[in-house]
Amino acid sequence: MPSISSAIPSPSAVQHSVARILLFALPVCALTSAGGMALVQLLILILSLCWLRPLRAWYRANWRQYRGIVLAFAGFFLVSAIRAAFHPKPWAALDGPLRVLLALTCIGFVAWARPSWREFIGGVCLGVLGAFLLALVQRLVIGMGRVDGYTHHPITFGDLALAMGVLALLALPGWRAHRWLRLAPPAALLAGLAVSVLSGSRGGWLALPLLAAAPLLAGNWRLARQIGALLAACALLFALAWAVPASGVAARVTLAATEARGYIERQDANTSVGIRLELWKASWLMFQQDPLLGVGRDRFRAELQTLAQSGQLQHSLALQFSSSHNDALNMLATGGLLDFSCLLLLYGAPLLLFRRTLQRHAHGPQHDAGLAGILLVLCFIGFGLTDVMFWLMMPKVFYVMFVGVLAGYCLQEEA
Repeated sequence: MPSISSAIPSPSAVQHSVARILLFALPVCALTSAGGMALVQLLILILSLCWLRPLRAWYRANWRQYRGIVLAFAGFFLVSAIRAAFHPKPWAALDGPLRVLLALTCIGFVAWARPSWREFIGGVCLGVLGAFLLALVQRLVIGMGRVDGYTHHPITFGDLALAMGVLALLALPGWRAHRWLRLAPPAALLAGLAVSVLSGSRGGWLALPLLAAAPLLAGNWRLARQIGALLAACALLFALAWAVPASGVAARVTLAATEARGYIERQDANTSVGIRLELWKASWLMFQQDPLLGVGRDRFRAELQTLAQSGQLQHSLALQFSSSHNDALNMLATGGLLDFSCLLLLYGAPLLLFRRTLQRHAHGPQHDAGLAGILLVLCFIGFGLTDVMFWLMMPKVFYVMFVGVLAGYCLQEEA
């Protein structure tokens, strides 16, 4: 349980109000602005330094509760720092890992300043609805074939919107008594799925079946009905999208199956699916070269060329890519078992904290935050099957910021 100590000063009304504003702004700005999430992270860091005395006391009193996440985030930064020492541009190589490390400030900031969970999850609903409006503007007004928001990457935009749509359903318990507000969480889920469709992303849909593992990971089979209802709703919406030709869902799924057969039967590595399968093959060959340390985080494309020249890969469009399009394989190829262990910690440490929270709280904000955390990690595991969430900056920062915030809500003291 979070430690309650008279030695930890309580936040003032102004500090509490500032935290409320920032935690509402974070999900609202995440996908609807170019630099909103980075600005919120910077402000949390500055305020954490200004409020160092009470936050330091909180961190000391509750160290055992969050130390696993510290190990995961700090471990990723440390390994990256060692690798950056041999990089031609070391500071550029440390930009992402440093943001991962600084996301640890979110834990104590949220747990000590006690911003409202209801307002944060309301911001999640508003943020994904805003992302949907942005996607409509890009598709209908600008005429973009695959919308990408402010991420400049359609797959990232679709995946993160889908994750926020799933998390938005956690607003439902607190809003069930309100006639109109209770419509917002289902609308947000629908908006997240719609953005995923408009982005043209197919891999993100693989994350949805993984959510069925949430009751098992939580050690609470009473969640099975809630997760089952979520998956049933997603399946229904997917079926509706499949039935509407204009959505492009049926066409893209059929195309994916055709491209997969083309690679298996004719080794066609010049299609979207064929390129991914060729990259996965290449990644495994790279891992075999140096299982412990990998070929190097900045050596992926060069190694593709080497493998093609040696005849182990065919000359195809896959040789133009700089990553595996799979988180686990990319870590193994470029960083070996060392980087792969960092990835497992980035998944596993938050899962353990969220699981403990659900075992201690049968309902209330801590319970909802714990469940949201498990769903977020499962979403990213699913997204990582077909993309590199921890290689790109935007999804990496999104993950660590939201994990830190949700961990902070889990560790808030009982009112």
